[in-house]
Amino acid sequence: MKTYTLREAAKKIGVTARDLKQWEKQFAESIVVPRTIEGARIYTDELIDRFRHIRTWLEDGRHPREVAEMIRQMDGQLEERANETATQVETAVMEGEIIDVPRLFHQGMPYIAEQLAARLKDDIVNALKQETTAAIRQAMDEVKGRLDYIEEQTTAAAETVRRSLRDYEDAWQQKTEQLHEHLETVVAFCQEEKARQEEERKQLELRILEREKAFRELVLSFRQTAASTSAARARHKWWKFWQG
Repeated sequence: MKTYTLREAAKKIGVTARDLKQWEKQFAESIVVPRTIEGARIYTDELIDRFRHIRTWLEDGRHPREVAEMIRQMDGQLEERANETATQVETAVMEGEIIDVPRLFHQGMPYIAEQLAARLKDDIVNALKQETTAAIRQAMDEVKGRLDYIEEQTTAAAETVRRSLRDYEDAWQQKTEQLHEHLETVVAFCQEEKARQEEERKQLELRILEREKAFRELVLSFRQTAASTSAARARHKWWKFWQG
């Protein structure tokens, strides 16, 4: 037996879900909407047909009390039909549960609805499980797709960062090599300049030594010349003394 949710039933009847909830409370003595273990309402074609009658009666301008009476009359007719069927069948097994015939006579349609709900419980639970599993699988697929997209973006970003680091490393290596070459040039220039200055110092020292040597030789020669001149003068004076 096909079942419907609250929204599906409201759409088939042509009213809002709020109207169905209101009618369920207003005619609670005559209408029982079974629910799942989770509390979701279950609508059958019979319940939808009954709510269609209620809608038609209310749109015709009938008072809710009159509508409730008409529902009871309709239930009486259905109960009579159920009684006729019950006289032919004493007990019946429905999903392993024996139907309580006296209770069926006493409660009529509510009991039948309860039995139908019990019978359909497993089907509804399985359907809900399937829907839930499908929804979870879809959500997981969406999450997986999102994670794959994020992974792709992360991989691309990481590759961009690695490429930038490689470019920076190459540029830094090039700058470092240029700096090393410049430093080597500066060091070589300093060494050459130091060697040149050292050579100039040695040449200067050598010229100073040569000049000192020449000066000493000049002084020595001057002294020798002066000494010779003094001796010659002395001899000349002595000779003149003896001649005088």
